[in-house]
Amino acid sequence: MSAQDDLITAAQALRDQGRASFSVADILTTARRYGSTYPDPVLRATMDGMLSTRESAAHDNVVFIEVRHGYYRLSR
Repeated sequence: MSAQDDLITAAQALRDQGRASFSVADILTTARRYGSTYPDPVLRATMDGMLSTRESAAHDNVVFIEVRHGYYRLSR
């Protein structure tokens, strides 16, 4: 699995537990629980690339949207 797959799996697991939004720490902890072996800096950089910004809002790789400072939700 790629780092992106690990992050999506973690976010989906958090969402399935009823969490509407989550922090980066929540995602990283959950990714570890689900077996991710990527180092934290790699997961953080990958997540940064998956965040919605004004420039990337229409791109297919956008998966996370910041709902308030430091908290994110899945875009789909």
